Amino acid sequence: MADGRDDKGRTSPKYGAKKAATERIAAQRAAQQRTDRKHNLLMAGGGVLAVVLVIGGIVFAGLSSKKSSTTIHPVVAASDTVTNAINAAVPLTSTAPDLSTVTGPPKPLTGAALTGTSGKPEVLYIGAEFCPYCAVTRWPLAIALSRFGTLSNLQTTYSAANDTGPNTPTLDFGHATYKSDYIDFTGIEYEDGAKKVIATLTPQQASLFQSVGGGFFPFIDLGGKWVQSGASYPTATLAGLTPDAVAAQLTNSSSKIGSTIQASANVFTAAICSMDGDKPASVCTATGVAAATTALVALAK
Repeated sequence: MADGRDDKGRTSPKYGAKKAATERIAAQRAAQQRTDRKHNLLMAGGGVLAVVLVIGGIVFAGLSSKKSSTTIHPVVAASDTVTNAINAAVPLTSTAPDLSTVTGPPKPLTGAALTGTSGKPEVLYIGAEFCPYCAVTRWPLAIALSRFGTLSNLQTTYSAANDTGPNTPTLDFGHATYKSDYIDFTGIEYEDGAKKVIATLTPQQASLFQSVGGGFFPFIDLGGKWVQSGASYPTATLAGLTPDAVAAQLTNSSSKIGSTIQASANVFTAAICSMDGDKPASVCTATGVAAATTALVALAK
């Protein structure tokens, strides 16, 4: 019979065996298809997982890189070693240090005088904690300012680790206070170690920073008569040191660090003397300051 049955309706043995074989083959194919589908799904899932892991690795690396790039040095109160050394360096004006070490002397300005809230000539400093050029410049500026008044509440830190002259030891003027009978001082740390803005400039300060200083750190306007924009000496001078280690050499005029910082301090002192009427005379007529004044006068011509 066509359907594999005899005339009594019974399935023939030959047909039954053939049918069973066909069913086994079909079952095997179905099983193989299920295995193939499962394998393909696993492969696809593995590919997706691999992509997820790669993306996750990239994101993690990015986050780690971002965390690393935004890591900033702490700003702490200056040690007694630092503050005592600055005060000890104040009267060191009896000799004339080598002014050739001063790589960025102030440049003359013309125009209105810059005065502070008390009406006295003002030294306006705008810097940033990440800035290596600010880092080296704060040391001589602090000494020069201390020759005309009392600079208090100094802090110390380091410039950014991922900038030129990384980890340069320095002072910080962000919380400093100043008292003087001769001049005013405004010290602003405009950005922190991660280049985040942490201070507010007045319209006048912002205008001077941009129009006179070109928006570069450090910007120092000395009474509207002189402007310092850039480092006072090479950042490599202080490489690998701590603030205390720098302070220990401030009074050593025979060391490279001591003589370099003293020379720059004398230049800042001479600029301040020219804006406050050469007062006090004990500072403005000292040998080292007089030499710096001569250099500035020549520069102004």
